[in-house]
Amino acid sequence: MKDKDKFEISSGWIALATIVILLGIMVYSGITFQPELENPQITYGEAPLEKNTGLQIKPGEEYVYAYDLGNSSVNITYLVSSGNNCTAVRLLENTNLSSVCLNEEGNGPSGSNVSLGDSATLFFKPWMLALDSNWKWNVSMYMSFQETREIVSELNYRVMRTDRYRGRPCFVVEIETAEGSKEYNWVDKEKRVLLKTSGETYDIELVKGLPLD
Repeated sequence: MKDKDKFEISSGWIALATIVILLGIMVYSGITFQPELENPQITYGEAPLEKNTGLQIKPGEEYVYAYDLGNSSVNITYLVSSGNNCTAVRLLENTNLSSVCLNEEGNGPSGSNVSLGDSATLFFKPWMLALDSNWKWNVSMYMSFQETREIVSELNYRVMRTDRYRGRPCFVVEIETAEGSKEYNWVDKEKRVLLKTSGETYDIELVKGLPLD
C-alpha cells in the first residue's frame, strides 16, 4: 500500500468508510461498493472492554437521523425488531442491506465492539455499553490486502465529560486517530445510542426516536 493511500484511509476513516461509502453509495444507488483493490478488509485489535449495562434498544423502536455531509443532507431511519434469539436492526432506506443481529451484550456475529461488520448501523456501537465518566479505550485498526496485514491507525476513545444534549443526559466521547483526526459523539446515558456525531466534514443528529427538547 502506498503511503499516500495509507494516510487517506487513516485520516478520513470515519467520514469515508462509514458515511460516504455506506450512505452516499448504498442509500442513493442501492448497489454494493466494489473497491478497485481486491477486497481489502478492515479489522481491529481491541483493548479489553468491560461493559456496565446490556443492550437497551428494544423491538418496535425507530430512530431517525439527519446526516449533513457538507454538500448534501439526508435522513436515515433505523428500525429495531425481534430477530432469531436476538435484537435485529436494519436500515429502512435500503432493502439490499441485511439486518444486523445483536445479542444482549450489543455485539453482532463478529463479536467486535468497534464495528457491526458490513452493517450500515451507525447509531449504535457495542462500546457504548461500557461508558462511564472516566472511560478510556484504545483500538488498533488494520487493513488486510492480498495476504498482507498493515496497521492503518490507532484509535483512542475517551469520555470527555457528562452533559445534556437537547434535554437528555449523555456522555461526550472523543475518538482520535494517531494522525490527529477527531470525532465527537454524544451518547445517550439511558439508551446508549447516538444523539449526535460531529466530525471535520460531517454532522449526524437524532431527530426522532427519543423525547428531545
